[in-house]
Amino acid sequence: MEIYHPEEKEVLREMRRVRRKAKRERLGRGLLIWLALGAITGWLVFNRFYTLAWVQGPAMNDTILSGSLVVCKRNNGMQPSQGDLVLFEHGEEWQIKRVIALEGDRVVVSRYGEIRINGRVLEEDYTYGHAEDTGILARRVNVPERQLFVAGDMRSLSVDSRFSNYGTVPEESVVATAEYVIWPLYRFGRVAPAEKTEEIPVIEETPAPSVAPGSETAMPTSMPTSAPAENGGKK
Repeated sequence: MEIYHPEEKEVLREMRRVRRKAKRERLGRGLLIWLALGAITGWLVFNRFYTLAWVQGPAMNDTILSGSLVVCKRNNGMQPSQGDLVLFEHGEEWQIKRVIALEGDRVVVSRYGEIRINGRVLEEDYTYGHAEDTGILARRVNVPERQLFVAGDMRSLSVDSRFSNYGTVPEESVVATAEYVIWPLYRFGRVAPAEKTEEIPVIEETPAPSVAPGSETAMPTSMPTSAPAENGGKK
């Protein structure tokens, strides 16, 4: 049998090919490792400052539609403001509602849906639906300390602080503020908060009863470090 002896240049060419292949494999493995590390780091940073919420239910129509995926900015110690769309835990549900009034405010909700804060009608061009439900509070309510009076934008389909069996929401239960809708794509964009109402003097001085903390829903895509919507949900 004749034995083939490759020429030196063939040996060198094969050695270079093997080295190039090994180098490509090392680069590929290194790239995958760095991509994985980058993705993990990016997710940890994102999760520190933001969370995701799936909105389920019509209570925030037409501002946030049912089935929307919303990016929410974690409060990290910041207090909610009037007009903010907040993600909070209510019972066993995560919900997204709009902050209508803060601690110390006096709220009157008529049976026809009109809201007065400290004696002045609240201008609300973001609401839909005309609620005429006898369960809606028809008396003045003092918002207790460290509590929020919240309501859904679709007033005729939202269960919220207007109902005595729902009540106000503790500030500590709020984990984030809705910032952007990223799904569905045709609704992609920033969720603008309502314009803040100027502080005004209280017109009436008669003591009013407080609302006892007391539903509609959202499903968190993942539980937050402390806790998270209805109408919303979290990552």
